[in-house]
Amino acid sequence: MTTVNLMSLNKTYPNSTAPVLKDFSLSINDGEMIALLGPSGSGKSTLLKLITGIERPDSGDIQFDGSSILNIDPNKRGAVLMFQKSYLFPFLNVEDNIGFGLKVQGVSSQTIRAEVKRMLNLIGLPGIEKRKSGQLSGGEGQRVALARALVTNPKLLLLDEPLSSLDTEVRMNLQEAIRNIQRELGVTTIFVSHDLGEAMAMSDRMALLLNGEIVALDKPENLFHRPRSVAAAKFMGVSTFLNGNQLTVKNEALSVPKVSSDQARLLSEPSGRYTKLFAIRPEHIRVQKDGCENSMQGVVSDCVFRGEYVEYQIAVNEMTVRARMPMPAPMFPHGERVFVKFPREHLFEVI
Repeated sequence: MTTVNLMSLNKTYPNSTAPVLKDFSLSINDGEMIALLGPSGSGKSTLLKLITGIERPDSGDIQFDGSSILNIDPNKRGAVLMFQKSYLFPFLNVEDNIGFGLKVQGVSSQTIRAEVKRMLNLIGLPGIEKRKSGQLSGGEGQRVALARALVTNPKLLLLDEPLSSLDTEVRMNLQEAIRNIQRELGVTTIFVSHDLGEAMAMSDRMALLLNGEIVALDKPENLFHRPRSVAAAKFMGVSTFLNGNQLTVKNEALSVPKVSSDQARLLSEPSGRYTKLFAIRPEHIRVQKDGCENSMQGVVSDCVFRGEYVEYQIAVNEMTVRARMPMPAPMFPHGERVFVKFPREHLFEVI
């Protein structure tokens, strides 16, 4: 299908002093689905506008299969954008909505009908050609919008939070449907989301955006378990960071994953204390009544039952440790003295 190269893109809007995108570069493989994850204002939507031609970068280039598309008209770039809402034409039925792009291209009526039928089978809604858009549920509308986006065989599919307005169950079903359809067709896809779980479930790789820059790029499982930077770790839900005052080489305090003697010398000062920063995910922390290796005493600030897990906030020295333990897990009252365990194998280094 298509490889996409976003090369040193810069964009600052008029009357704004801060750039939305700063020297932004990203390569997307043929047939890959990559998720762009970041808070509002991080540059995600601007990036989609640059690719589709709604906006133009101040500098940099956008290439499809090695050729720049910046001087190609937006309607001829082959990049199709699907929004948060379906935006189906209310005066057209499902068949005419899906086939609209083909009709504009001058495709014959017979071919359009065949392609519409193929797309309806693909999205799991066969036989609804004659329904009006107002007769569709939210999930059905988004499926039809997806079919309309894909029927023209685009080079690049852009999904701008297309599931954010849907109920949880419908959303989960559509996540699976979109992923399966994308794999079957092999269309290169950029998926924009605020939702970490959704981005991890649907993408081959995830790019974390903060202030117009990529702070982390990797497979979802790698970013979740071992984010490399503090910024990426915080975005992935990590809130506990342990510095050199709490970690020593000689197990006088907390110990870290085994390292070679050369690595230990690089990690530590002459006193034996670590100079680097370590982190741990909340679901890997354990809260218990008894002390043990790699544990610190603290006081329960909060303990909340969440159904499948219990969420704790423990005051340990001058920091608050947030932990999450699967059921069955103990419920501790406010003010209870407990020990917080940081399993050695789950500590990872961040910069």
